[in-house]
Amino acid sequence: MGAFKMGGVKGRLKDMSLVDIIQIFNAERKTAAIHLGSEMGYGRVYMKDGNIIHAVYREFVGSEAFYQLLAWRDGEFEVEPDAASPEKTITGSPEGLILEGLRRMDESRGKEAQGGGQVGDMDSIRLINRLLELGILEKV
Repeated sequence: MGAFKMGGVKGRLKDMSLVDIIQIFNAERKTAAIHLGSEMGYGRVYMKDGNIIHAVYREFVGSEAFYQLLAWRDGEFEVEPDAASPEKTITGSPEGLILEGLRRMDESRGKEAQGGGQVGDMDSIRLINRLLELGILEKV
């Protein structure tokens, strides 16, 4: 998939998830602000040279805000290219942040289900397969 230009792109999260957007920007080493909106509110994720450096959502800032936004199943997103972040509240690799966010989502789903370990295991397998598809994880 050649380098494709993502200008001021907008869309729905059910068509293109936050993970997908971050993957593309990480691969292309882009700087941008991703604005997210839904009935749950409004949030922003800032990327610089392909790395996630800041996120804000409601009273959450940094990685906690990022994990909250990662859990959204639907909503609108709009990408603002070359937007500078007001601050740097996040360090660490995008892959690590995404994995941690997905792990937390998996855990909270497991608590809701309370049906034993099987639910979480299947979710984990689906998660790992999705991450392999997206190229976040690589088979060794």
